[in-house]
Amino acid sequence: MSDWTPYLLAAVLGYLIGSIQPARIVFARLRPGTEPDLIRTPTTDGEAELVARAIGATNVMIAFGPRWGLLTMALDALKAFVPTLALLLAFPDESYHLVCAVAVLVGHLWSVWYGFSGGGGNSSIMGMLLAISPIGLVLTHVGGMLIGKIAPMFAFLGGVALTIPWFAWRDGIYSPEVAFAVAITVLYLLPQLTQVADIRRFKREGHELDVEHVMRLMKGSAATGKTGAELAAETSAARRDEPAERE
Repeated sequence: MSDWTPYLLAAVLGYLIGSIQPARIVFARLRPGTEPDLIRTPTTDGEAELVARAIGATNVMIAFGPRWGLLTMALDALKAFVPTLALLLAFPDESYHLVCAVAVLVGHLWSVWYGFSGGGGNSSIMGMLLAISPIGLVLTHVGGMLIGKIAPMFAFLGGVALTIPWFAWRDGIYSPEVAFAVAITVLYLLPQLTQVADIRRFKREGHELDVEHVMRLMKGSAATGKTGAELAAETSAARRDEPAERE
């Protein structure tokens, strides 16, 4: 057997597992025959909106409420956590688990079962980091939250990117773990480049993105048990009533 065969098998295993999309399965079960709802973030003036093509736990939470959204999030995390941890425990002196984890993310982002489209990757990255470095997961994502205070749109990307200095400090700058961190950061960023271009276009046209819109829907859904669609409809109705109230 070639020295590369175990790495290839780990990559294939990870990709096929990552390609399983719990969010799409939930949509197919709860609303069969319809396309999943896309996440739409409006500008503050209501003149344009940013459309995210990824389908993941956030889409499920907005469409069906917190119970289904949290279930989807947990399943996305588990599909990365379980194979990564299993390979780490079985082969602690090899990097098979790192290859598998990266492949899980590739499958999640570009699923072979769904025309090479997928989710955003947030929960899957958290699952693999929990298996590889629980302390690193906490520290990097706390750092991401602090970045989010300044630039909310880049909170999770910041947390993912912070895995690079974390693993460089923990394992050495030339370690396989640093290569893993660079890989997941680049992979996480690639599908978002189109959105970044749209945001830059909005700014040139004088629009400001309502970056808190999706987070408000998610927090409201978690607090009330209502779907994001119901909360959005209530907000729209309240805005329509405001002029009449002022009169």
